[in-house]
Amino acid sequence: MHKKWLYRLILSYLPILFAVVSCLVIVFFMTLSETVRKQTLRANEIYAQNLVQVVDTSLRGIETPTIKGLLLSDRVSGFFQESAVSTPYRDYGVTEALLDFMSPLPMIDSVYLYRKADDKVLMQSFSSTLPAFGDRDFIERTLADPAAPAWSGLRQMQLFPGDREPRAVVSLSKQVPYFSGEQGLIVVNVRKESIQSMIQEMSRENTDVCIKDEFGGIIGGSEQSCSDEGGRETIRMTSAYTGWGVEVRLAGAGAFSLLTAFSGAWALLGFAAVIGGIAAMTYISHRHYRPLGQVMNRIAALAEQHRGRGILTPGRSDDEFAFIERSLEKLIEQTNDYERQQAEGLPYRRAHMFKELLEGSREMPPEEWSRETENLGVTGEFEGSVVGVAEIDAYASLSAEHTARDLALFKFMLRSVIQEIADECGEPLWTEWIGPDRLGLLYRRRPDSARPADAARLAAMAQQAGGWLKQNAKFTATFGFGGPAGDLSGIPAAYRKASAALDRKVAEGPDRVYVFGRAGEGAAKGEGMDVMVQTVREAALAFRLGSAEWEELVERFFALIASDGYSKEDIVRLLNLLQAQFGREMQELPQPMQDIWNGCDLRGIPSSPGDFEWIGELRAPLLDSLREAEGRLREGRMNREHYDLANRMREYVAEHYSDPDFSLTHISEAFDGNAKAISRIFKEEIGEKFVDYLARLRMEEAKRLLVETEESVQTIAEKVGYLYPMSFIRVFKKLEGLTPGEYRKERQNGGPRRKRGG
Repeated sequence: MHKKWLYRLILSYLPILFAVVSCLVIVFFMTLSETVRKQTLRANEIYAQNLVQVVDTSLRGIETPTIKGLLLSDRVSGFFQESAVSTPYRDYGVTEALLDFMSPLPMIDSVYLYRKADDKVLMQSFSSTLPAFGDRDFIERTLADPAAPAWSGLRQMQLFPGDREPRAVVSLSKQVPYFSGEQGLIVVNVRKESIQSMIQEMSRENTDVCIKDEFGGIIGGSEQSCSDEGGRETIRMTSAYTGWGVEVRLAGAGAFSLLTAFSGAWALLGFAAVIGGIAAMTYISHRHYRPLGQVMNRIAALAEQHRGRGILTPGRSDDEFAFIERSLEKLIEQTNDYERQQAEGLPYRRAHMFKELLEGSREMPPEEWSRETENLGVTGEFEGSVVGVAEIDAYASLSAEHTARDLALFKFMLRSVIQEIADECGEPLWTEWIGPDRLGLLYRRRPDSARPADAARLAAMAQQAGGWLKQNAKFTATFGFGGPAGDLSGIPAAYRKASAALDRKVAEGPDRVYVFGRAGEGAAKGEGMDVMVQTVREAALAFRLGSAEWEELVERFFALIASDGYSKEDIVRLLNLLQAQFGREMQELPQPMQDIWNGCDLRGIPSSPGDFEWIGELRAPLLDSLREAEGRLREGRMNREHYDLANRMREYVAEHYSDPDFSLTHISEAFDGNAKAISRIFKEEIGEKFVDYLARLRMEEAKRLLVETEESVQTIAEKVGYLYPMSFIRVFKKLEGLTPGEYRKERQNGGPRRKRGG
């Protein structure tokens, strides 16, 4: 046998290696710089497009609410139309509308209204006349040029002539009315810093960004990033919406020139690498051939020792690969023969047939099934069979804590105990493992018995097996049984029922025996998903308001889960809904309270169905973590300056909410404070606006009266503080999603409550 492969290996790779490496070295340094430059410019172009889109979207997000929230607002329209009868009270309503408009838009610096009729300027916190207003020049320029763009360029704004430092802003101006502008202007000022912060969040490494207005004013970026010094390539784009220009430049341009400067040295290094590669390949080829030669010698030696056993001997004209290929083909053929013989063994055939029987994946006449089972040593009749499933509890933790040998021992114990009890009771039983932690049980009718297997008796036998495991083993098992199968074709349906019965373990717990059709299957769902979601909302609201009712509502939430028989996937989604709802409610609290909540860790919220066995594992950790969070929030509230005042105000509202004339002014007078300050304290400490809190308090009492009394809707409206029934009905439907009459009818009929609207 000649060493053809060794020589071919050495000689065939050398020309290819030399040609490929030489070409790569030459082409690499010719194309690298240009390719990288083009890709960088393309990436900067896409980045500039995204930047223009983000800035335009953010500014449109201010313009649209301006049109909807101010131009179309009745209070703002009244300000422009009623100059002759303008009063502080009316102006206060307009300033409230401005504050409501600004609250969800943090980029806005200020908003003011200018009324032509009397040259009055009204902001969210003060009013003035045009001659005394610091931003008078901008108003006059805007009025003089009605065709100017909606968004101004960068400008320095002084609201008062005596302001020390002007503020850099861009302004949105809207005429009132929209097309004629006869009545005045609405001006929205956006801070330059807000736009720069938005750009910084999108900034990329080694890239300078500059945004300029039509007159060259720098809105975003620094003087350096807007400079063309150094010959840096620049991507320029102009926004069709604002007319502003966006420029994107490379922060440094030395990398490409550095590669070009050292291209000669790189070529020399590449040539040296080619020479070294040839030498290394020759050496490595010899090294790699050494084990191959040893294998060849070993096979040849075995062939000489065991002549006549089918082991091939190398021929004189064979190369290494041909000989090894023929030897491997012979070995694979012998291995396949061995595996085929093993696959036809009894254990494998029993397990395979058992799986086909449960899944119904193989159609076969009953006579053929009987023949096959007799060949496998399985006795009993399939008519009237009962299917069961035994599942090892907490199998994931067992797998983590024990070796594979221990797990095999546990499975052997479970299977042996069940089989022994069945043999003692004279019940023909066929068991096979159908999953890592599940054992399939098929109880068949005895050949000498005319009655089918009794599911209740089998459940008692399973209870006996579970008790033995609990006393003598380190694990427990849960059993599920379906109803009797009428014939062979009914076994798959019985298996599905047994699996469904076993699924009750999620709600009712492990180490039990479940029979399909008992206390769970076929029962109607509880009060429905609407009540579940409503319970979550009420629990989160009570928790935010510091009411002790939250714990009772969370307990009710778990009781609804258990009674409705939800799957593990549904339970994971519902608990994540609870966590999200609590988080949304906490956002209504002041920032210090939000920080305390964000520092709390809610335990008992699984991320996947595999994280828990049943809901009893989740209830206690979740309640404990909520109690801990409640204690920390209570301590934080006690340390706040206005907490006692807020509590006294809440008690005052609870005593006087039924007064139809009750308003924020009454609280201000009762506590000797400014109405605006009282409103702010109420919102910060209670976590809810005064008007929303008052409406909710009145509706809770109204719901109680609707259910517990037969009084008319008009009488109930008067009792909870509404002089006009239509106002009461409108507020009730907004908060509850249905009218008072509909609510009373549904509650009297015992029907489920609808999801709360709004």
